[in-house]
Amino acid sequence: MEIKDYFEPAKVEPDYRLGENKAFGSWVRQHRHGGEFPDWKSVDLAIMGVSEYRFVHRENCNDAANQARKCLYELACTNRKMKIADLGNLRPGNASDDSLAAIRDIVSLLLEKNTIPVLLGGTPDLALGMFHAYEKIKRTVNLTAIDSQPGLSSRYYDKIKNKSYLRKIISSRSKYLFNYSNIGYQSYFTGSEETNLLEDLLFDHIRLGVARENITEMEPVIRDSDMLMISMSSVRQSDAPAALFPSPNGFTGEEACQLAWYAGKSERLSSIALFDWHPGFDIRFHTSHLAAHIAWYFIDGFYKRKGEYPFNPSGDCTRYIVNLSGTGGDISFFKSNKSDRWWMEVPSDKLPSSLMVACSYEDYQRACMQEVPERWWQNFRKINS
Repeated sequence: MEIKDYFEPAKVEPDYRLGENKAFGSWVRQHRHGGEFPDWKSVDLAIMGVSEYRFVHRENCNDAANQARKCLYELACTNRKMKIADLGNLRPGNASDDSLAAIRDIVSLLLEKNTIPVLLGGTPDLALGMFHAYEKIKRTVNLTAIDSQPGLSSRYYDKIKNKSYLRKIISSRSKYLFNYSNIGYQSYFTGSEETNLLEDLLFDHIRLGVARENITEMEPVIRDSDMLMISMSSVRQSDAPAALFPSPNGFTGEEACQLAWYAGKSERLSSIALFDWHPGFDIRFHTSHLAAHIAWYFIDGFYKRKGEYPFNPSGDCTRYIVNLSGTGGDISFFKSNKSDRWWMEVPSDKLPSSLMVACSYEDYQRACMQEVPERWWQNFRKINS
């Protein structure tokens, strides 16, 4: 089965108010009715619309991707050198598991060609199909979710059948999941059992208040990610009123765009999904416009990448060695002279070489104050346990 057989053309009629030559959509190779399927092997990013909502038993959600796509195409072109294909909308399988299998097959093909899949629409369970794509090509994954819940409990009505995607990945004991990070969980949606399990597994979970207090500290977390899931339910209801699981608290629209921009700039990140909104509740396309802005910032960040992955400590950077007198050991920090971003070295007796972990200037400052950075300590325990 060829990749084009998985898709149906997108139903989009953008209004190029900026002028067709200046609009984003004019520079995207689109899969349209009567046209040829775009060459997905020669592009940097491939947009995929997903209308699989059977996990949440919601009706009339199928148009989410088309609405976001229309809003995206009407924005200004971020870079006229961009190479982006819009593959259209994924044809729903006979069952939801068939859709996950299709996502696995398509995403694995895109990853092998170094084309970044950008999924629009659907629910968090689509992470299973994306994760299985990495398994299929035998690639280890750091998975990050920007979500109001850590992903361990089911939001859905049939809680037995619809066990959360993260529990399914954990219970499979996959050797390809190295780390999971949740950014922006809200405590009143999260039980202590969930946070305790994340701590036992040495997974990251960052509360909404902590993330918003210094959002630049989220950049290293995202920079060390291979796969990113952005839930519109992580955004406060006033900014994303059509979120499937709305809350009066959450990230602002601007903060969500900033996090997406960090993701775009991360050379390591190789897939992204933007999901969790109901177009039937989207008055005046408020949430679809925000989803389009988030996608726009991701793409804008992508075309500002510096080519620093995998990070080479012997390259164009400055090394700082901090002696922690209480432990008798040193931590080496590296600041890129190209991007001013920071990494730190985590030694291991079990790996062929030390692990280079993305960090921040604040981590370096903590080490200078004789405080072991949490990021360093968590990764040290993970690779040496």
